Amino acid sequence: MAASRLPGIKLDAFFQQVRDPVFLLGPDRRFLLVNRAWEQLTGYSTEKVIGHECRPQGPLRTGDLNAIGASFCPPAEALAGQPASVRTLILPVDSEPTWRLLEFLPFPNCSGELLGILGIVRSANSDPIAEESAATKLRVELLELRERLNNLHGHDSLIGRGAEHRRLLDQVAAASSSSVPVLIVGEVGTGKKLVARTIHQRGPRAQLPILSFDCQALPPETLERELFGAWASTPDRPIRGPVGATLILNEILDLPRDLQARLVDALGSHFRLIATTTGDPDVALHAERLRPDLYYALTTLVIRLRPLRERLDELPLLAQHLLERANLRSDRPRDGYTAEALKALSAYDWPGNLRELARVIIDQAHGHGDQPLIQLADIPATIQGARGAAYLPPASATDTMNLKDRLTEFERRLIEKALERSGDNKTKAAKLLGVNRPFLYRRLRELGMADPDSADPDATEKTGFDVEDESKPPENAT
Repeated sequence: MAASRLPGIKLDAFFQQVRDPVFLLGPDRRFLLVNRAWEQLTGYSTEKVIGHECRPQGPLRTGDLNAIGASFCPPAEALAGQPASVRTLILPVDSEPTWRLLEFLPFPNCSGELLGILGIVRSANSDPIAEESAATKLRVELLELRERLNNLHGHDSLIGRGAEHRRLLDQVAAASSSSVPVLIVGEVGTGKKLVARTIHQRGPRAQLPILSFDCQALPPETLERELFGAWASTPDRPIRGPVGATLILNEILDLPRDLQARLVDALGSHFRLIATTTGDPDVALHAERLRPDLYYALTTLVIRLRPLRERLDELPLLAQHLLERANLRSDRPRDGYTAEALKALSAYDWPGNLRELARVIIDQAHGHGDQPLIQLADIPATIQGARGAAYLPPASATDTMNLKDRLTEFERRLIEKALERSGDNKTKAAKLLGVNRPFLYRRLRELGMADPDSADPDATEKTGFDVEDESKPPENAT
């Protein structure tokens, strides 16, 4: 075993004498040393983990070295030189997940500079030696929720809690085990596409492709060509695509009525239909936007998603989940949030729902500061309660936000409001903004506001239907 040293101290021999699993981290969160008991607990050898960074990220998956690093990630208090204890879920290589209590004991040099952090692994029901970390409480709660969702539902892709969320998960389970059409109804950004993909992934068609079309973005002639192309004219395959595929039609109320009739005739053949809409199917039926036969087929199983303003009690968990997603793609991970930052996030009404929350956390707050915890100052001014309506230049000369940044943020909010008023209809939103649709799509992409779950509409028109790779599980989201 390679020797591991701190200045003037050799620790290998001492570590191997300790019966409990112990490990040593550097100030950069990287493993410096682990003992044989730690190797036996985790199934990872010293050679495999030395130098690997322990990052606050998720989701955790068995057999992944990043997962073991996340399990032993030190809290912000330990990095600041204060002893702290943390409950964590360890995912060994060849055995069942196990909850343990970790004690983090930092030690500095004579100048107070952090040299390293000693970690001690104890049983989950042990009384903590050090004070429990406040910075990681939300992260541990999210970890517990993920494990519970996996045990009960076989997935943790839909984060939430409470009676309404349990009802949603039950509906997703029912839809996954059935082959009837499903209609998912919800405001812009509530996660309709994620729910649709989760239904597909949990069902018997999981290894088959998804064919995804946006009825709002594609012109009628393109929809007709891609849905009912020449090579899909046989009676047993009236819709294009592989046998057994799942067909997801986003914004089904914008599908022309003549294509609705052809879709109804094709139901029950070689594909499974999942439709989404931001509108009201009952209103669309009475307004003759939706054919009665398609209405009755779609409303056999309806899943309604709540807006984020009705889920504010779940917002801290959702925000932590998105923060850990951001950590996966960043070389500067953040651990969590201060109480002030969470209070500001919970005071906002989130007209863009989960999509807006993801943009704020992943694209803005995560990269704004350099502290382990997201601070109130990292939250955009437009989100911070009463300051949310302030688009005027700052009254204080110390405000560092320049004109370009303020104009960009103002443009974001104008686009979000237009999408909200138009029910996420990009054509109508473009008219409200006084621009053409291609310009709006381009700005959505440039501003990072394009829906990450959908294909580029321009590319979709060029390449036809979008066959998504479903060999991998869907990325966790809310």
